[in-house]
Amino acid sequence: MMNQLPTDNLNSYIERVVSRAAEAHDEAELRQVAADTAAEVRACMNAERLAAASRMAAWLAHQINNPLGTISGNAQLLARRLQRDFGEESDLPIYLRYVEGIQSQTERCALITGDLLGFTRSVNLELRRVDIRPVAREACQLARFGRGVRDITFGPGMEGEIPPVLADRESLVKVLYEVLVNAIQATPEGGAITVDAVRTPPGSEHPRWIAIRVTDTGPGIPRAVLPRIFDPFFSTKEKARGLGLTAGLEIMRQMRGTIRVEKTGSSGTVVSIRVPTAVPRP
Repeated sequence: MMNQLPTDNLNSYIERVVSRAAEAHDEAELRQVAADTAAEVRACMNAERLAAASRMAAWLAHQINNPLGTISGNAQLLARRLQRDFGEESDLPIYLRYVEGIQSQTERCALITGDLLGFTRSVNLELRRVDIRPVAREACQLARFGRGVRDITFGPGMEGEIPPVLADRESLVKVLYEVLVNAIQATPEGGAITVDAVRTPPGSEHPRWIAIRVTDTGPGIPRAVLPRIFDPFFSTKEKARGLGLTAGLEIMRQMRGTIRVEKTGSSGTVVSIRVPTAVPRP
């Protein structure tokens, strides 16, 4: 991975891209430089959209929380007043059900605003040397819970020697979890999901990053949807918040990594989470 992003210092970033292109030994490495650069530019564009959405979400959550508190408080007072005035009369349970409906929907709205506020708060990452195998095992266990059985297996890259990555462990678990949940939801019964680790560039003795690849056998991401999957609040699922992958993109940006769809089609989708290794570049 490159040591800086376009938003850090554009001139310096361009110089870095040119330098890496000049150091490429063959066409494959040159294509990899181009792919890395394109991914980083897309990540920065998404980061700008994310920042604007975060400001809007914070404002919206604060504006909604105050009236929600008033509605909830008045519903509680109304319930007490009804119990006092009606006593044991037969109509009381009917009125109380109405009040309970108000309170339950108020709590639901409060959960949504809580999600919005959590989404807008910056995360303090602690970058340390991390072994991705236990990270992958924990994320798989969390993603499977309550979602039925799916065949999630580790690919051969997970069995070989994998250098430690420089990452915030809990945040990396969260990002991989979100990707796995989407893979599980996209994969029909009888399908399979594979989690693998790939060194990049191939054949290098000192890889600059590790790619954690999640492959599913679902129907693929529609072409019209693909450009929007990392957009804030976008989701094709009715009850989803549309924040999981967006938050994951921001976390990976802070860890100097990337998350992107490498491949999608009728035979399935491959999502790659690339994390810088803790091994210094020679």
